[in-house]
Amino acid sequence: MRVCHFSSVHHVWDTRVFYRECASLAKKYDVTLIAIGEEGNFVKHGVRIISVNKPKNFFERFFFTIFKVFILAVKQEASIYHIHDAELIPFGILLTILGKQVIYDIHENTYDDILLKPWIKPNRRKLLANAYNCLLWIGSRFMHYIVVVADPKFLKKFFVKEENASIIQNFANTADYEKYRVESRSRLDGHHLFYVGMIKDMYYDINPFLAAIFQLKKKGITCHLHLIGYFGSGVSTNLNELSHWDDIKAQVCYYGLLDTQAAYQISMQCKIGLCIKNQPELMLVSHERKLFEYMAIGLPAVFCNQSIYADLNQKYHVGKAVNVMDSEEIADAIEQLLFNKDELEQMSKHGMQAAADYCNWDLEEKKLFYLYEKLRYS
Repeated sequence: MRVCHFSSVHHVWDTRVFYRECASLAKKYDVTLIAIGEEGNFVKHGVRIISVNKPKNFFERFFFTIFKVFILAVKQEASIYHIHDAELIPFGILLTILGKQVIYDIHENTYDDILLKPWIKPNRRKLLANAYNCLLWIGSRFMHYIVVVADPKFLKKFFVKEENASIIQNFANTADYEKYRVESRSRLDGHHLFYVGMIKDMYYDINPFLAAIFQLKKKGITCHLHLIGYFGSGVSTNLNELSHWDDIKAQVCYYGLLDTQAAYQISMQCKIGLCIKNQPELMLVSHERKLFEYMAIGLPAVFCNQSIYADLNQKYHVGKAVNVMDSEEIADAIEQLLFNKDELEQMSKHGMQAAADYCNWDLEEKKLFYLYEKLRYS
């Protein structure tokens, strides 16, 4: 059976699209991925990859790129098409009408995200958000939805009933992270913290965590932050703009963007992982993937205290849920973890156990195969 994933937004190396879904499906099916990239056409992990140049601007994306990826997808003559972007919903509907099985993979709460976009004029946000919801409602009558949500109760946000949707979580490939586990992190030298991912953007801000490091230093506690990742567009990349930067800059090691292996090799010297993503409660329907990666390697974490994270932590006890905009609360959580070795070790073990038993991609992969076989014979 031929399968085609296509996207006008996601990069060919997107961790969910390529490394989880496409690489998994390639174990059983003939899989092609069409997405943004500069590498040309090639095969990796059994997946045939067709790279499309990143659009230079919004106009090129909506009036050229989406049509290009759609035409390339049609040429694959696949039995099942799997789309990943809201702007491709009309093409998904058209493919369904043409007799194809189509899946729309919803990675985030786009409706509420549109309402918060600072670069969209306030008087246009509601109009665009409602237009998206209308498209989503129509699409739900034609396509099967894969939705990344922490609880089935959030499905109503996407106008789809449980029987017409599959919840496939964005859990880590646990086996890929086993080599980075540290059995007793409390015995590691020094007070090293770890963060990998977006450093500053609409929902990310490292500054409160840097302020927490400064507050801990004033108490005589010297923490070293291993900072790996990149900055979003339109944000300041100068950490030295912080008033206390000169006091803590020797404690921050910024590596830039590294691949997963290099990044998590660094994590093996760290006692605590940081999750800095901070989305409003209104729009929060799914967990940050990074937390599951930390759990897989037994790295206790400090993360936001929004309801879905608090519920997860109550269930598994893998870190400290805090207000990630409150530097004092962050500092207190880090201090508690650093100086309560028993709790640190328990959280480390709980994280690895939860990753092994429940929060892993192997279980989600089975759901993905089940869905594809169901659509194949329907």
